[in-house]
Amino acid sequence: MDTDHRAGVHEIGLPTLIVHGAADFSAPVDVTRRHTAELIPDTTYKEYPTAGHGIRAGRHAQLNADRLASLTQ
Repeated sequence: MDTDHRAGVHEIGLPTLIVHGAADFSAPVDVTRRHTAELIPDTTYKEYPTAGHGIRAGRHAQLNADRLASLTQ
């Protein structure tokens, strides 16, 4: 967690889905997701308002639907 990869993320050349739980206190949305989503071209950003850090466990149906939808875009 000590490495800052922000300088290289703009080189990602594939459509990217970024999901984030707004209730994630270990990685606050204001610090992480907004900046990352702005740095990667062709990004779809989805924020789950009541989800925390365990987004895969707590919102698996919504997350899987968003993943599948991003593959068909």
